[in-house]
Amino acid sequence: MRLSLLLPALLLACAPQGAVKTALHGDLAALRQEIERERAAGKLERSRVVAIAEAVAEREVMSGTGPSGARRIRLMRGCSKPLTEVLEARAERLDDGGAEAAQVLLAAHALSGYEVFAQHSDSSSGAWRAVAARAATRPETMARRRAFFVDVDERVRRAAFEAALEKPSELDLEVLLESARLDPDPLSRSLAARGVGAIGGERAVLALRDRWDRADEETRLAIVEAWAMPKAYAAGGERELVKVAESGTDITALAAADLLLRNGSSHMMASITLLARAVAQGSSDERRLAIRTAPVTDPEVVRVVKEAAKDRDADVRVMALARLLEVDGERASAQKELVKLAQGKDNTAEQARAALAAFGDGSVKPALQAAVKSPRAADRRVAAMGLIRLGDYASAASVLADEDATIRASLACTILAREERAR
Repeated sequence: MRLSLLLPALLLACAPQGAVKTALHGDLAALRQEIERERAAGKLERSRVVAIAEAVAEREVMSGTGPSGARRIRLMRGCSKPLTEVLEARAERLDDGGAEAAQVLLAAHALSGYEVFAQHSDSSSGAWRAVAARAATRPETMARRRAFFVDVDERVRRAAFEAALEKPSELDLEVLLESARLDPDPLSRSLAARGVGAIGGERAVLALRDRWDRADEETRLAIVEAWAMPKAYAAGGERELVKVAESGTDITALAAADLLLRNGSSHMMASITLLARAVAQGSSDERRLAIRTAPVTDPEVVRVVKEAAKDRDADVRVMALARLLEVDGERASAQKELVKLAQGKDNTAEQARAALAAFGDGSVKPALQAAVKSPRAADRRVAAMGLIRLGDYASAASVLADEDATIRASLACTILAREERAR
C-alpha cells in the first residue's frame, strides 16, 4: 500500500473513539451515555478509564476560562506530566487560564523561566505578572522578585513567594519578614514565613520568634513549618519547636511535635507524650490532628487511640479506628467495627467506608457504587475515590462526567497521578 494511502488509515485507527472522543469534543450528557454504554459492554478496564480521564483533563485545560477555569487548571499541578503538551498549548493563550497553565508548567520545571520572565515581567495583566514572578528564580531576576513581593495583585505576590521557596536568597530576608507580618493575604503571609525558613540561619529563626506573639494561628502554623526547614532547624529552629510543643496541646503545639518527630529530634519522646495527651484530652480538632499524626508504634499512643475508638464524637471514633487498622493485634476488631459503622447513611458511615476502601476492604464496594449517584457532590467525590482505591475503575468512571466541574477535574487528575506513580 502506498504511503499516501496508509497514513490516513493509521491516523483514523489512532483517532479517539467512544467515550474518549466524547470527553474531548462532546457534552456532559453525551459523555455520561458513552461511559454507561462502555460499562454495560464490559469495556471499562483500568486502561480505558485512564484514557477517558486524560481526555477529560485535557478538555478542562483547553476549555477553562475565567477564574473558575483557572482554578481547574491549577488542579492539574498534581498530574502535569501526561498533560504537558496540552498545557503548553493552553499557555499560548494570553488569558488567565493560559497564565495558570504556564504556572503549572513552571512548577513542574517544564517551561523556560528565563523566557517567560523576559516576556511578562512588565505585563499589565496580574495573572501574567504572576507567571514572571514564579519564574524569578535566577540570580539576575531576584531584584525584580523582591518588587513582586509587594505587588498590588495577590497572585503576583504568592507566585513570587513560591519562587523564593524554590530558590532562596539571603537578600530576600528583610522583605519576606515584613511580608510575613503585613501582607493582607493570609496565604501570602504563610508563604512569606516559609520563605524565611528556607533561607534559614539564626537571624531568620529569631525574627520569626519575634513575629510569634502577634501572629494569628494560620501564620503561627507557617512559622512552625519554617522552623522545621533544614537551614532553620539547624540554626535554632529545633529549639523553637520544642518550646512551642511544650506550651500546651493546641494545634500549633501538635504541629510542632509532629515536625520534631519527622526530623528525628532527640525530643521525640516528649513529642509522643504530648500527642498521646492530646488524643486523650484535647478539643475535637486537636484530637483528630493528634490521632492522625501520633505514631501507633508507641504503646501509650495505641492505648489512648483505642479509648478514642469508643468516643461519642463520631469523627474522632472513625479516625481512631482507621489508625488501629495499622496495628497488629488491633486490626481485626477495628475493621469489624468500621464495617458496622459503614452500614449507615450519615457522614460517619461515609467516613468509615472511605477508611475501609483505603485499607482495601471490598465489602464497602456496593455502598460506594450507590454513592456515586448521590445528589450530594461531596458524596460522589468520596465514593469515586474509594472505588479507585479498590481498583473498581469502571464504577468510578461515571464521575468523570460529573456536573460539578471541580469534581470531574480533580478525579481525572487523581487517576492520572496514580497511573504515573504506578509506572
